[in-house]
Amino acid sequence: MHNNPGYYGSSTPSTLVLGFSKGATQNRAAEAGNFDKVAFAGARHRLETVLAVLGLMPRDRSIDDLMTAREREFGVASLVRCSFCKMKGGECKTSGDVIPSAFTNADTVRIIERCAATHLKTLPPSVRRVVLLGTADAYIKKTKAIFSGMYANFSSVNEVAFRAGGALWVYAAHPSPGNGHFESWASGAQANASARKRMLAQRALADA
Repeated sequence: MHNNPGYYGSSTPSTLVLGFSKGATQNRAAEAGNFDKVAFAGARHRLETVLAVLGLMPRDRSIDDLMTAREREFGVASLVRCSFCKMKGGECKTSGDVIPSAFTNADTVRIIERCAATHLKTLPPSVRRVVLLGTADAYIKKTKAIFSGMYANFSSVNEVAFRAGGALWVYAAHPSPGNGHFESWASGAQANASARKRMLAQRALADA
């Protein structure tokens, strides 16, 4: 684990956007020293698409603006504020099966739970919605289990949305270039499984 926690945007956001943990591209950006360029480095244009599809992307500023201290509506971070990697062949890899593996190892599950409890158990009163990036069924199941145990007022809305901590939480496609289901989620036809998850998220946001 790289100990490089970060949070971007407003300290009192109405919308909180959460990835899983920093990848190699973001770690390199962090090492370069420009804090505002770290979050979702290399994938910001795709994150902009996600927010636009959900009807949340502002029209008066760019995706880069959302991740600066000047921002007032959006907060951007990750479920694990530091960076997880998995040792493969003597190298620390941040892509591939890192996320599913993290939920099958007792030590890393404890880290995920501790990080979530530290940073998410008490949301700022301003937060109305949380966008969780990742739509794999296993990811949804494992993270819902964490949040349902963390929030006494947890209630399911549909398979990709729930209410907890005074906010609506929705799952959306992760903008990573390695997400092969991204286009299907963003613009696929209704019969597509990823597109169905998109529509359920849109419906939950519209109903709220």
